Amino acid sequence: MRLFTRLLMFAFCIGLTTHTIAQTVHSDSIRVDIKSGKMPRSKEFNTWDLTLHGGMCIPNTDIASSDLNGSNAKQHLGYGLSVTKFFSHTFALQAQFIRAKLEGEDSNKPLYKFTTDVDYDITLNALFQFGNVAFLKRTPNLAIYGYVGIGMIKFSPTTSKDGGLTYGNYYVQDGRLDNVDYKNTSELVIPVGVGVKYRITKAFSLHGEYSLRTTNSDKLDGWYRLLSENDNYNYFNLGLTYHFGAKDKVIEWVNPMSTIYADLYDMKDRVDMLSGDKDKDGVADMFDREPETPEGAKVYGDGTSVDTDGDGVPDVKDSEPFSAKGAKVDANGHEIDTDGDGIPDSHDMEPTTAKGSLVTNTGVTIPTGPANKGGASSILAANGYLPSIFFDLNSAIIDPKYNETLASIALVMRNNPDIKFDISGNCDSRASDDYNVKLGKRRAEAVKSHLVKKYKIEADRLTITSLGKKDPITKDHPMNRRVDFKVTE
Repeated sequence: MRLFTRLLMFAFCIGLTTHTIAQTVHSDSIRVDIKSGKMPRSKEFNTWDLTLHGGMCIPNTDIASSDLNGSNAKQHLGYGLSVTKFFSHTFALQAQFIRAKLEGEDSNKPLYKFTTDVDYDITLNALFQFGNVAFLKRTPNLAIYGYVGIGMIKFSPTTSKDGGLTYGNYYVQDGRLDNVDYKNTSELVIPVGVGVKYRITKAFSLHGEYSLRTTNSDKLDGWYRLLSENDNYNYFNLGLTYHFGAKDKVIEWVNPMSTIYADLYDMKDRVDMLSGDKDKDGVADMFDREPETPEGAKVYGDGTSVDTDGDGVPDVKDSEPFSAKGAKVDANGHEIDTDGDGIPDSHDMEPTTAKGSLVTNTGVTIPTGPANKGGASSILAANGYLPSIFFDLNSAIIDPKYNETLASIALVMRNNPDIKFDISGNCDSRASDDYNVKLGKRRAEAVKSHLVKKYKIEADRLTITSLGKKDPITKDHPMNRRVDFKVTE
């Protein structure tokens, strides 16, 4: 009876320890990789186990002491097998078979000894496993389980007195000993067990287990005492389990809570996507088709960068945001100018102009020289030929993206030293006339200063004019914030 009490205390301690582990494991230990919209079902996993086990059997009877440390309860080998069917991640039915030998002796005088052969101990057990949930991992490797069952035990005991050669069985009542025969006795047996198992591979696991196997009889040692407690024995064993089936996963090694964790993480991800905006473009990450837009870029409603001229280069990187439709551009959005005459190919009617030639605004070469100066000047004055430089709102600072354009303009000026140019500054329609005239002048002066200082163009060849907002070329404000070039007589 003392042993049974210890067993109950041991089982309680294991349950309390596991509960504590479940409560103290930090959430960072949770590993959820698979997200699913439904709870897993048993048919999705392997649910059958075959286990071979063996270990020590120690009796607890009238003759042998109930103290496991006592010398009168001998240890003998027991072995068997179990077949287990899991119906869920934590519950299974187990058919268990054991064969064993039990031996012990009395510590009193006269000395009685017994030997019992257990032909079979067959039980059907209800098994409960809770480690795969308590450890908060989707596929744990360690599990704790317990079981209780009912079955039949068949045994044949022999008993001797004071080492005598006479063997038999005894029925004890009121101090009398009657010889009886308990050979091939079958009785009810109730096992209660706990164990720990560890997964070593996908298909195999090891376990360490203890069970107390109580018989509905006092005959296990061949000594039947009237009104005595029923005999039992202890079975300590190690086992190797094979998980068989055609599925990829074993049900007892999958945490059913992983689906709930996955759904929670999926919901968190969706909320983060709805509320998050990593590139700060004003479009939530969930709807952002371009989640790494450069800072400050203007975007459409789906988060893609605005590309005003449709040349494939977003405005934030486009050195010429108003390229002609269909024009070929480089990686910076600058229109390709194959012959380097300052006229992009999309407008160049003479794409193979000689380097340094003076051309019209359509890229056609204009003869130059003293005899043709007036004619050339008249044509250029009417048509113009050099590209404009555009400015940001209320700014007279030249954007670095126009450095290449100004270099082309400077090249034409240096190759035509007899031509003088007027640099006219323009503004959009906002602000007053007086303010825009002053702003246009600052823009023209900035361009003149750039050409003189950087490319050594003679300052007396360049005059300054400010038209303010008097010469708009479109209703779009950005196109009117510009500096134009014209040839002067």
